[in-house]
This record gives sequence, structure tokens and C-alpha cells, in this order.
Amino acid sequence: MTEVITRETCPCGRTHMRIKNPRREAETILIRDIPINRVDIERGVFQRENMAYLSGEYEAFVYSDEDSGTVAMRVSLECHDPDTCDKNLVEEHFLSALFEQNPSLGRIYSDGTLEILFTFSPDGNLELYRLKGPPKRLVDRRN
Repeated sequence: MTEVITRETCPCGRTHMRIKNPRREAETILIRDIPINRVDIERGVFQRENMAYLSGEYEAFVYSDEDSGTVAMRVSLECHDPDTCDKNLVEEHFLSALFEQNPSLGRIYSDGTLEILFTFSPDGNLELYRLKGPPKRLVDRRN
């Protein structure tokens, strides 16, 4: 899936249409009827400022609490050194990039319907290393 941004000629002279990054529908989940894709998570992880601390490996799990009606997304990030990782900076850049791409997620985050939790782990400690097959980066664990 993708979306055309513009069909206008680029200032550099190219005549190709501009599109958003392609996404696989199989890697998209809905949170309160708002689609979120692995590409959205990667946009938050791979911020230039974050890469001084992160290895680039990550995984995200979505859970729900039926009693409170909230949805929680746990984002696990692999740090080169979790003790010296500027966790607040990484979280801030992650959320900023995620909500810039998907403002609807920002609205449900600010009203408390969506909770985003961060976990920072040393190299090789993510769950994806223990599972066989290709890693799933965005996993929906709601019932």
C-alpha cells in the first residue's frame, strides 16, 4: 500500500510522482481504528539522534486492558550500552517522529487511550532472537 503525495514536477526537474513509503498490509494493525505499520515504528526508531545509542534492532508489542479500555504498546529497543543510553532523548525523538507521521495516534496517546511503554535492553536480549523464523517487528497480542 502507498499513497501519492503529489504528481507535480519536482524543483529539481524530475517528473516522477512522489509517494509515501510503501507498506505491507500484512504488517499493519489497528489501534482504535487507526492503522499503524512496522514502517511507522521504524520511523521512530531510526531517528539520527537515536542511532548514537541504539543498535537498530527493535520490536513492538500491542496489548489491551479490557477493564480500563486502554491499549498499551511496548516498544523494546536494543541499546549499545543501556547504562549510558539517553533514554529520555530516544523516547522523545521516537514519539515526535511517530506522531508527526500519524497525528491520530498522538491524539489517542494524549487522551490516555493509548499508552506507549519503552524497554531498553542490551545487545542480543530482545525476544526476536529466541524465536525461529524471520522476526516480526510489530506483534498484536490482544485477544
